Amino acid sequence: MSYKAAFFIGCLGIVISLTGGGGGAPTPTPTPNPNLPEGSVTGRIMTPNGETPIAGATVSIPGSVPTRQMSIMNINWTLPCEAPVGAYVVATCTDANGQFSLDISQIATVTFPVEIKKGSFSHAVNVDLAGASSLNLGGVSLTTNNVKFAVVTGSFDRMEDILAKLGMGTLDGDNRLALGSEKFDLYDGLYDLDADYPEFMALFDMDSITGQARIYAYDMVFINCGNAYENEVLIDPNVRALIRAYVNQGGKLYITDLAYNFVEQVFPEYIDFYGGDDVAVTEPERTNEAGVGYENIRSDATVMDNQLATWLDNISCQGSPCRNQDGTVHVQGFLGGWGVMNGIHPGMSGSTKVWIQGPVSWVGWGGDEEGVKPLTMSFNHGAGKVLYTSYHTENESPSSSFWPQERILQYLVFEL
Repeated sequence: MSYKAAFFIGCLGIVISLTGGGGGAPTPTPTPNPNLPEGSVTGRIMTPNGETPIAGATVSIPGSVPTRQMSIMNINWTLPCEAPVGAYVVATCTDANGQFSLDISQIATVTFPVEIKKGSFSHAVNVDLAGASSLNLGGVSLTTNNVKFAVVTGSFDRMEDILAKLGMGTLDGDNRLALGSEKFDLYDGLYDLDADYPEFMALFDMDSITGQARIYAYDMVFINCGNAYENEVLIDPNVRALIRAYVNQGGKLYITDLAYNFVEQVFPEYIDFYGGDDVAVTEPERTNEAGVGYENIRSDATVMDNQLATWLDNISCQGSPCRNQDGTVHVQGFLGGWGVMNGIHPGMSGSTKVWIQGPVSWVGWGGDEEGVKPLTMSFNHGAGKVLYTSYHTENESPSSSFWPQERILQYLVFEL
């Protein structure tokens, strides 16, 4: 896509940005020089605040860099992270601790870029070996220079606070985002921000310069639960179609808790929400039909993604291990009427993923019910992605550090 796209209804860059598509660079004609240094480039990729490692980032040297004997590669990618955007001469993935090591023994120059990519974020560092055989870049903190976020405020969730904790804003004395410090665009979903902030519906207005809806200016859009515009947005078939088209063309949506209708009413075919037995898989269920989850419950949930699980073991939550001794993770922050998910709709397992699942309770057709349900799921739609979590980021005691469910959502920000 020629524009940036991502949307949260609920970074990265030093030298260059990888925001476009494009093929690989032409194969260079290197001049072999056996006297050039051999070795490796190592480092650790971190969040913008420099405090949290980024797992599963792609680190590569592009195909435009001269080599000795190596071939330029851009096919048969088998590593457990996203393939580089274009041709490359060497590439690797960061581990759960954000660390990487690139073999540069065949690079036929002492200066070259190292490119970093994770989800919607991109970054590059110019390397100058200056006579050294190896180089440790140390901690490389990603910035928000190349990614544009929009966050829609809500009554019961505050994804903006998580972004602030990641270095995309400043926390006030109550450990909330200090308005005016945010490095993203904040949209009023509650009628309570001052006139400097546009209302939620403005995302769907036409931009006179680009000729497109304003939502297309964003790489990610976060929709917090409990916003006052939900009915106004979803009742309009043109707006529903616009949101779907935005994701199809590469946009990213991050939706939390009571805002689940933005998933079911716009993308009904991916996630099987509770209820809706009388409608086709491709048709949306009745609004709020799945909103039957009990409030104030807590779940020791299973992490279904191995990389996320290992990453959680390499960081802390409120000064303690993020996972329990049995490997589960403690999740809370469930509002009354949260959207209960049953699982993946038939035929959608290739594009839909369960990240977290755990024991919960809800109001069933015949009374109280309990069982293991997915709590965090995502799916690919066209060139974009949608992520939904049944619980919210809010906690009884807001803190400058991260609760377990906040750590999970933090990790998933970099997955989009």
